[in-house]
Amino acid sequence: MYKLGESVIVTERNKDKSERHQVGVIIKQRKIKKQPFYDVLLETRSARIILNTARSNKTFINRTLSEKLCESGDIVATIPYHSLAEEDLLPFIDS
Repeated sequence: MYKLGESVIVTERNKDKSERHQVGVIIKQRKIKKQPFYDVLLETRSARIILNTARSNKTFINRTLSEKLCESGDIVATIPYHSLAEEDLLPFIDS
């Protein structure tokens, strides 16, 4: 499971089978039927809700890229999650 404030790579598949990767930060986590789902605030200041790591979805958290790039420290999100959380400035996202 990913922790709040952790950087991840979100992959979105387009209709033409091309993939778009974006860096984001986990802002909320929940479990639905024992499966973890996450809300992610992207670098573009847009949000994606109820994402998981299943590659069968159109938009998903790319576990492989996240491990290689984010956990190794090669890529770090510029979103100041902890300061936003302290000042209660995180966007309210609910589905």
